[in-house]
This record gives sequence, C-alpha cells and structure tokens, in this order.
Amino acid sequence: MRKAINGTLKILTISSVIVSMLLILVAYCTQYSIKEKSDLKSRTNILAQCLDGYDENSEINILTKMYDDVSDIRVTLIKSDGTVIYDNEADTTTMENHFERPEVKQAVTYGNGSSSRNSETIGEKIYYYAVKLNNGSILRMSQPTKVIMYMVLTIMPIVIIILICVIAVSFVSAKHLTKYILDPINEVDINNIGKAEIYDELKPFFARIANQNAEKEKTEKIRREFTANVSHELKTPLTTISGYAQMISNGMAKAEDIKEFGRKIEKESDRLLTLIDDIINLSNIDEQGSVENPENIDLSLVTEEAICVLEKAAKERGIQIYYTKIPTFIKGNVTLVSELVYNLLDNAIKYNKDNGKITVFVGESAKGVELSVKDTGIGIPPEDTERIFERFYRVDKSHSKKVGGTGLGLSIVKHVCACHNATIRVKSKVGKGTTIYVTFPNNVNN
Repeated sequence: MRKAINGTLKILTISSVIVSMLLILVAYCTQYSIKEKSDLKSRTNILAQCLDGYDENSEINILTKMYDDVSDIRVTLIKSDGTVIYDNEADTTTMENHFERPEVKQAVTYGNGSSSRNSETIGEKIYYYAVKLNNGSILRMSQPTKVIMYMVLTIMPIVIIILICVIAVSFVSAKHLTKYILDPINEVDINNIGKAEIYDELKPFFARIANQNAEKEKTEKIRREFTANVSHELKTPLTTISGYAQMISNGMAKAEDIKEFGRKIEKESDRLLTLIDDIINLSNIDEQGSVENPENIDLSLVTEEAICVLEKAAKERGIQIYYTKIPTFIKGNVTLVSELVYNLLDNAIKYNKDNGKITVFVGESAKGVELSVKDTGIGIPPEDTERIFERFYRVDKSHSKKVGGTGLGLSIVKHVCACHNATIRVKSKVGKGTTIYVTFPNNVNN
C-alpha cells in the first residue's frame, strides 16, 4: 500500500506538471504568433499614415532613409499596376510584377490585405501585410514567421529547469506524505481502536493540502493579473510610436527631424516586440543571480533617453523634469538598465500631481554610482514601503486604475537591481512625494 500511494502521488504530480507545461507552451506559441502579426500590422498602418500626402518620389526617399539599413523587417512599395518601385532587401529591377500577390489584390480591393507563404526572393516562410495609400500605391511590410518549434526551443531551457525542480520536489514530497498518511494507521492498536487518534495525526496532512491549494489559487491569480498588466505595458511604446508618427503625418515635423523620428519609432517598435522576451530574460537572470557578459553602460545617457521617451507624457500633465547628470558608467545589461530607469520615471509621472516636478540625478556617491528619481506625488505610507516591490502590489488601487498602473514596474526594478548587485532605497512622505535611490557598484575598469 505504501508503494501504491507513493507511486500514485509521483505519477499524478509528474503527469499534471507535464500536461500543464504542454498547455502553457501551446498557449505561449499561439499568443506569440498572434502578437507578431498584430505588431506588423500596427507598424504598417503607422508607416502608411506617415507616407500619405507625399508624392511617389518622396515616399521612396522616406523609405530609403528609414529602412535601407534595416534588416529585421522587409518594406516594399508597389504601384497600383503591380510594379515594385522600392524594396529594402531586393533589387526592384529584377523583381516580377506583384499585382497577383494575394495581399496586394486584397489591399487594392479592400484597402488592406495579408497572407503567409514562402518568399521566392529570400526563400523563407513570410507573413505579409499590405495597405493601400491615398495615391493608390500599396505599402507592404513583411517578416519571417517563427515556427512553433523555434519558439518551443527558445523557452525550453526554462521549462526543463522548472520540470526537473518540480519532479525532484514531488519525489521528496510524495515520500513524506506517504509516511504521514500510513505511519499513524500502522501504529494504531486494533485492540484499542476507539482510543486511536488517527484523525489528529492526519490533520497536518489536510492542513498542508489546504495551504497548497491556497498557494495554487494565489499563483493562478498572479498569472492572470500578470497577463492583463503586461498587455497594458505593451501599449506604452505603441503610444510613443503613434505620437511621433502623427507629428510626421500632420506635417509638424521638420524635414531634418524625420530621420530622427523614424529612428525613435524603430527603437520603440523594437522595445514593443521584445518586451515579453525581456521579462522572460529577467526570470532567467533572477535564477542565475547575475548578468552574463556585462558591458560598459553610460547611465547618464540611458537616463536621458528614457526622459526623452516620457517627456510628452510629463508635459501633458504639466510636470517639469529637472535632470542633473555627470557622465557615469556602470557594468551590466543595457536593455535591463533601460527598463529600470524607464519604470522609475514612468512611476514618478503616473503618481505625481498635476503641474508637479521630477528631479533626476545621475552621478557618483560614496557608495558607488547613484541614480535618484524624486517626485512631488502622492507619496507612500510607511506600512507599504516594503511591499511596493512585490509584483502587482499597488498602494492606491483607485489611483493606479486611473493612471493605468500595473504594479509590475517596481518589481522589475527590484529584479534588475538584484542581478546588477545594486541596492535600492525609498524615502517617501504621504502627500509630499517619493524619492527612490538606486546605487550601482562602481566596477567599471577605467
């Protein structure tokens, strides 16, 4: 009986974990594919808005400046008769007429169209999306679609690690649970069964099951909140992209600024596409406890770029940003450090008062390289100061809902600090504002 219970517990646990992992993999791959296509459509529509109002030669010049050096996405401009007049990856003089391409025919008829097929030009499985411009030309953007096996292999190391850990824990737990169940029964004196305290002996087991169920429900709730809140975070870069694109399409941008705006649009688009991967990488780094292959990073420049991205959001609420910097370098991962700075500034704007101010400082201190962000916002009660770094924890839920807070930003900040051996300190007063200090070790070789 001991072997039967022990074996059954192990089989059930391992089977449940494997099935759950498979379901998660399928869901992840499906959502990833949908997101890739959705992102490509958004980029195409934004670019189409930028091009509308220009003549054919101007459109070609704009695309040449923006995409000739871009390799992660293919851009094609097609005349209404199917003649290709621009392509950033192929010679248009050797390309055949594209009028019969499914996405082009759909765009001519319905205004937009899409299709997936093997490209005759580059020989890969490609997803195409086309939009009809006001002058009748067709703007098409495309990129290789990642197959499910590729995405599975991408996250397989994490899955394997989790699976091994869960299996190991399940083996140990099964052995102990079997002992807790059977030992009290085996020790019962059948001659004094009325005095046996079998149920008392099993109470810890049932209490453990109850705790496990509560933890499972908590984990499931966190997973649902994580999905919903990350979806909101994905909208932030897209808002920035839309802002620059509208400035260009409305003629508010000077000719010499278009290239720079295009660079910023491209940068924010990349950030949008890689945000999920960044979060997965954060989980990996959290387990490893350090950054692999750290590089020298100009923290003052990273902070300045984050301020530029969020400047529009600050101005909309009349918030002034005062930035004092000393060119200072740290060692780490530039993507993660950018996320840290961005989240600190984003929080300082969201939880600030209208017409308030934000004071940002980057420089060296006695303890290392310091970044501080001070706002004049709502502040944090003392009892909540230690909890603000928990995932999805929000001090003022009504205010967070109003400003679109997710409760994830400061958790990401904490994880980035941990993997960079940085310390974080909070100083806050309710109704007066909050200052967050991040101190990185001064470990850059001069």
